[in-house]
Amino acid sequence: MLYDQIVKNTLVILLFLFGSIFVLTVIFDRKKRSKEKVKGLGELWLRYITFLFIAPAFLIPAYFGRPVFNFLIMGMAALYLREFFQLTQTWQHRIYRWEGRIFALIVLLGTLFENKFVFFRIPVFVVMFVLATPVFLREVKDSLKHTTATIVGILYFGWMFSYAVFIRDSFGFGGIIFVCFLVTINDLAAFWVGKALGKRKLIPEISPNKTVEGALGGIVITAIFALVFKYALPQFSYLVCIFLGVVISLIGQMGDLVLSVIKRDMCVKDSGKILPGHGGVLDRFDSWIFSLPLVYYLMHWLK
Repeated sequence: MLYDQIVKNTLVILLFLFGSIFVLTVIFDRKKRSKEKVKGLGELWLRYITFLFIAPAFLIPAYFGRPVFNFLIMGMAALYLREFFQLTQTWQHRIYRWEGRIFALIVLLGTLFENKFVFFRIPVFVVMFVLATPVFLREVKDSLKHTTATIVGILYFGWMFSYAVFIRDSFGFGGIIFVCFLVTINDLAAFWVGKALGKRKLIPEISPNKTVEGALGGIVITAIFALVFKYALPQFSYLVCIFLGVVISLIGQMGDLVLSVIKRDMCVKDSGKILPGHGGVLDRFDSWIFSLPLVYYLMHWLK
């Protein structure tokens, strides 16, 4: 009974979000077209249409749970790592791709079978094996840069996102809805509030389009929606949900900025072109990658 109610409430909120974003897209797209010569759908409409497809593509597997959801997360994590490897092709530092692929496969198998013994011990073996790679290759020059970039790629893009499986396993459909919806709402709120009210740049050296107003708007609106999504986590109080909402907003925005730093260092604007209006999958889900591990442990601690 509770499970059915969670699904119904989620669908209502999803329709509300679709409607609200549609109205905002119409308003801001008209303003943009009045100032600039925009042909075709434009970036805002491409973002909206992409969101229409992304939401059900994630929610349906999350509803059914294992193994469908596990396969989805496994595929997304593999896609993140692939995009990262593609980004490094224009970079001056080498990546140990075979090591990355081997450990990514182990991570994904641990995710697929929800084998926590394997999954949570991966970082130790990743660091040991990758650091030893220059010894076997007899490399000295820039070896620390090469090994560091490889370790970051494996753990950040191939491992951290997979915590979604363990949130779904520990807290059910409601847990994954609470976390992933709030991360997405934080992204949307920061984007739209920034467009409407943004004047002061947040960190222009890293992300020139982000504003202080957008960041604060994301925190406030995410905290409000954390109260709305209380139904998804009945074991937590309203105060705890607000706290989780604020943490998710802060960590999600940090994750966005972290990827921006990586892209600036590699002199690229987007991580890919697979998602119209967004760029690559990393551009769209960078906030998720940072949020999922921390929130998983935080929810266990607060439970």
